[in-house]
Amino acid sequence: MSPCPIAIRPMIAFPNEMRSFDEEAGTFRFSGYDGVMEVRFVLEAPALERLAGLSRSAETAYLEAFDRNRKQIQAVALKAYQRTHKSLIRLTTADF
Repeated sequence: MSPCPIAIRPMIAFPNEMRSFDEEAGTFRFSGYDGVMEVRFVLEAPALERLAGLSRSAETAYLEAFDRNRKQIQAVALKAYQRTHKSLIRLTTADF
């Protein structure tokens, strides 16, 4: 009997809580790490608006909403990474 294959799921760590908002592009940027490989994420503002119940807001309101919803955003980011394994991943309302 052959051993069952073990599915290895990539794990993303988010040791750096830095995030930035690009008002012109309407996106947030943050990073995670799969081992030593950096994975960059771009979160579209409408996705955060939907998640946090915001309408178009000032940068500080967006950043506070990002921080309040960080665990859920990171969970969605991990799922997206597991699907694509790309080093740059864009998160949209469809991901939430």
